Amino acid sequence: MKFTATLVLSAVLMVPVMAADLGLMHNFDGDLSFRGVTPEDSVVKLKQLIDEEAKLPVNTVCWCIGAGSDILYYPTKVASTWGWRKTKYTEDPKWKTRIEKCRVATEAGLDAPRIVGERLHELGLKFVPSYRMNDGHFTTDPLEYPLTGRFWMENQDATIGASPVPAFEGYKHLLNYARESVRAFRLAVIFETMERYADLMDGLELDFNRFQIFFPPGEAEKGAPLITEMLRRVRSRLEEQSAKQKRAMPLIVRVPPALKNCAWSGLEVEKWMRERLVDVVIPAPLMTLTHDMPIDEFVCIAKPAGVQIVGSIYGRGGYNWPFAANHQAATYDMEVKREPDAAQILGSILNQRQLGADGVQIFNFSFASDSASMAAAIKGGIWREPPGSRRYQVTQSYFHDSEDSYEYRKQLPLALRPGVVSKLRLLIGEYLAKAVPKPDYVGLRLGLSGANKTFAPLALRVVVNGRAFHEGDVAGQLVVTTGKRHGNGSHPPPTEAYVQWPVSDLSQLHEGWNDIEITLLPASLAQPLQLVELEVGVVAQTSN
Repeated sequence: MKFTATLVLSAVLMVPVMAADLGLMHNFDGDLSFRGVTPEDSVVKLKQLIDEEAKLPVNTVCWCIGAGSDILYYPTKVASTWGWRKTKYTEDPKWKTRIEKCRVATEAGLDAPRIVGERLHELGLKFVPSYRMNDGHFTTDPLEYPLTGRFWMENQDATIGASPVPAFEGYKHLLNYARESVRAFRLAVIFETMERYADLMDGLELDFNRFQIFFPPGEAEKGAPLITEMLRRVRSRLEEQSAKQKRAMPLIVRVPPALKNCAWSGLEVEKWMRERLVDVVIPAPLMTLTHDMPIDEFVCIAKPAGVQIVGSIYGRGGYNWPFAANHQAATYDMEVKREPDAAQILGSILNQRQLGADGVQIFNFSFASDSASMAAAIKGGIWREPPGSRRYQVTQSYFHDSEDSYEYRKQLPLALRPGVVSKLRLLIGEYLAKAVPKPDYVGLRLGLSGANKTFAPLALRVVVNGRAFHEGDVAGQLVVTTGKRHGNGSHPPPTEAYVQWPVSDLSQLHEGWNDIEITLLPASLAQPLQLVELEVGVVAQTSN
């Protein structure tokens, strides 16, 4: 994925320094390891990638050691490497070039994490190896897929056998952590990583969020202590390495976005924090940018234990058109994709700080080539310049993730019915009435989807924090979208019209949670009608 300079600039403008001296963290996909036609070319490209990273205010790079969990980017004696077998994908045009580049680099003995770690240290940055604990990309075609490792092929009886997520049957192929052989295999990879990079690493990250499934349906609670015991062993070994190397090596875990989701997965994160088995916990969504992830429930447990909670910023969001003070047809006639804009990123960061996050990790970003100009803007902006435009949104459901499994339940989309009061909560990470400088414009915007494409007549009652905000016809505030939206068949349904009002009295918006009530008035004919977006947009005088 590639993102604009402005997007990443906004993502880091308001990030506080973390107590563990990790600063702004960036989790990098290991798939960027071997991209050259020759091994020498792969080394050059890898170093260039890290050199670009050093131009940004990123302090710590968490580098994935493998493509998934079982195909690693170093000469492993435990797991598998590229080219360990040939499958139908070896000659597949979509895979052939990538497989060949990785095979050539592997046979030449390249060690991507070491190349990355040494380069990061040369540049004054921290290096943290990251391991995905049960990555599921291979499960689409496990017998043939390039990311399937030898261990899985030789232990197919050690899978969970049935998917706990009905929407994706392929998860049944994931390894079952109730099996001692599976836990031993994962620990062997982790211990090998620690031994191999003890001289380089500034901590260790275990990613339980890619993916969040470790046990058969209904067995997570019973199996959870088995993973906790693994954490104890990892913690003990990491402390040994830290003592030998005479420097701190924090244990970092990426976990599902709510404690309920962690329990569903079989992860005793509360116990991990209370027993100080981990130093940093990163609650994270799987595939979308969030503005209301309940990290405060982690914070209240973590603070007394001295554990840090770090927010997570993902480079995809809803299919939302940009927010503008000039609410007119031209604003909504362009193509819209899932990449969030700078204002969405900044709003998400401010909200996570509002809920108590100690810092932020950006996940799986690939920076564009204009990083030099980006760095210049960042160096002039961090700490000293006021924030740019920001958007505070009610997070939409990503596909059908609101099943209280690996994701927390989203408020949107929501069916609006005549005379029925719909209640939502919107988080705003600042008190806008005292913002300095004062914003140029603040607006409340609703995104609607319905069968009546003209959305007329349409009347709404909107109440914000117990005070009337609007009641009656919305014809003067409504614009129908005309631009193309990718993923029209996906969930939630596409926004077909926006209603937007300026907020004249900023004191009506609270810092923190805001209660918003929306009622479709009986006179309306736009039926059926769904609310698919709700946000407060802030257009700043120093807009990025």
